[in-house]
Amino acid sequence: MPYRRLPTTDKARLRAMDAALNATEDRDSGKLAFSKSQLFDLKNIKSNFENHLKQYEFDLKTESEKSGQYKFAFEKARLYVSHFIQVLYMNIEREELKEDVLSYYGLSDLDGKIPLLNAEQEVLEWGNRIIDGEQKRMQRGGSPIYNPSIALVKVKVEDFREAAIFQQNLKRNTLRSYEKMQQLRKTTNDFISQLWTEIEENVGDGSPEQKRQRAQEYGLVYVFRRNEKKKLRAQGMQVDLLFEFS
Repeated sequence: MPYRRLPTTDKARLRAMDAALNATEDRDSGKLAFSKSQLFDLKNIKSNFENHLKQYEFDLKTESEKSGQYKFAFEKARLYVSHFIQVLYMNIEREELKEDVLSYYGLSDLDGKIPLLNAEQEVLEWGNRIIDGEQKRMQRGGSPIYNPSIALVKVKVEDFREAAIFQQNLKRNTLRSYEKMQQLRKTTNDFISQLWTEIEENVGDGSPEQKRQRAQEYGLVYVFRRNEKKKLRAQGMQVDLLFEFS
């Protein structure tokens, strides 16, 4: 026997609800296989699902589109922080600065190596250390380092900080929309299951095949299990699936 299969994708859920609504267009309300209250709920649930799905898709698209700007700001900030540290090391190597100035920047224990700058937090933390360290050194009479200047480093780090905050907000929006959609997917499937049960109980009399045929006009989906398909085909029978909501 074929079994009833609930939708597994958002498009399938919308198609299932559309099919039930379309079935009401050519039928009097008294001849429907489900109640007026179910029809009212169907319209509201479909509208609510569509609206939240559009919001989720919008949030997802916006986050994806803005991620390019975030990555660009990240690479620029990492480049300028790294270059400043390299120039600082070269100044020490040329003996234009004493090695003890590294303590201003938190670089004393790195043995002349560039710190890890692979993650957002690493770039922001080292950016702040470099900016603060250069300001402290200059306040004690030190000459500013150029190419890049600390002012330019600060601009790039602040640009990245703003981009990171903005991207985090976008991620939160997307996560909030996703969690809402997860809840709606469950409640919508629960409603569709309830609606389909009511339809099956009210499609009229006849053989199981005839009742399934009428139920499919309301969007119900019936599928055969794989072993049942093989058995039917072996008997020379056609496997009849009028709807395929996947």
